[in-house]
Amino acid sequence: MKYKLSEIMELIGGGTPKTSIDSYWNGNIPWLSVKDFNNDYRYVYNTEKSITEEGLKHSSTKLLQRNDSIISARGTVGEMAMIPFPMAFIQSCYGLRAKKDIVDPEFLYYLVKHNVHILLKHTHGSVFDTITRDTFDSVEVDIPSIEIQKCIAGILCDFDDKIELNIKINDNLAA
Repeated sequence: MKYKLSEIMELIGGGTPKTSIDSYWNGNIPWLSVKDFNNDYRYVYNTEKSITEEGLKHSSTKLLQRNDSIISARGTVGEMAMIPFPMAFIQSCYGLRAKKDIVDPEFLYYLVKHNVHILLKHTHGSVFDTITRDTFDSVEVDIPSIEIQKCIAGILCDFDDKIELNIKINDNLAA
């Protein structure tokens, strides 16, 4: 069935707690920026910065949940990762939460990643390229049944897992 990307997911906006308020920072909530996930790995496990519950409560950032995706939307557009555990994130990204009655979360990750080149054609901005919420309205995709999505995502996840394992093995050999 054909859908606009915006119809198969919830777009979640990020934010940054005030950096001038120390009690908002260095807590136990990982806080993602693009530099934390621009390495082509499916999952992002580590973040350079973290925030506190107070920082989360007093800013526009939201918590992404396990198997939500994140995409960079400004400047370096189109970098993606999946979230293995709750994390907050910067406003220059969107969180992508699958509408589970339509699309499997892992399939959504691969679907959007496969279509980043189309999203890039629809960027706006005079200083920085930017993906807006409207950009996700401009891309139509064919969505197979949930069963087929799970099969496709499972195969792609297996490949990604093997690639990441090989990279870790190579890094250990080089050390």
